[in-house]
Order: sequence, then C-alpha cells, then structure tokens
Amino acid sequence: MNKINSGASDASSEVGYGKPPRATRFQKGHSGNPKGRQRGDENLLAVFKRMASKRIKIKEGEKWRTITMADAIILRNYNAALKKDQIAMGNIIRLAEESGELIDCSNPKQVGKPLMVPNKAKNIYEFLARFGRTPETE
Repeated sequence: MNKINSGASDASSEVGYGKPPRATRFQKGHSGNPKGRQRGDENLLAVFKRMASKRIKIKEGEKWRTITMADAIILRNYNAALKKDQIAMGNIIRLAEESGELIDCSNPKQVGKPLMVPNKAKNIYEFLARFGRTPETE
C-alpha cells in the first residue's frame, strides 16, 4: 500500500515567503538577470582609469616624449594657463585645491590642531611610572 505524502513534507520542499517552488527557483549557472551587464564588461571608472593611464607620444620642441594621457592633459592645462586662458587657470586652481596644495600648514585654523600632544617625561623614573613600572622591574 502506497502512502500519499499529504501532510508531512520535508524542509527542502516547503513553499512560502522567501521559499519559492523548486521549479521556479534560479537554476545553478544561470543569471537572474540575463540581459544585464556581461561578465568582463568595464564600468565607467574602469574605462576612465584605463584611458587616463594610456601612454601617448607628445612633441616638446624637437624631442618626442611618451607620457600618460592624464599627464598630457595636466601639461596642456598648465601651458594654456601660462598663455592666460581663464578656463585653464580655473582648472589648475581647482586641481591644486583638490590635491591639498593650497592648504597653509602653518595656520591651525585651516589645518586643525593636533589630536594629541605628548608630554615629555623629565626622567626615566617619571616615564616608567606612567606605565606602572619601576627601573628595578625592567
């Protein structure tokens, strides 16, 4: 006599919230978003980094130099700023601000006060006392 499993079900075949039927679950090895980004495709940041690190040849006077594209763009902005191009000057100033070149390190209002200033010990006994030790224990 065959029993029909009507009421008792094992834990793997439960259906409910967060437990869809086995037939409709994602199959192993198949994407849940088949029309999505393909494996190996680059995102915008990866493309930008690849292009910025690409090496190009530029001519300076009679000589050719090979530099990265990012260096070439900065060099061109510097040269244009020296020729009084207002947009290039703005680009150079903004780049200097972003890199922290325009911060006055001697002004505590811009830099901030140090988080911790150590107090110098007058002698070895005072130094060891801070840590609960004596010269005899060392």
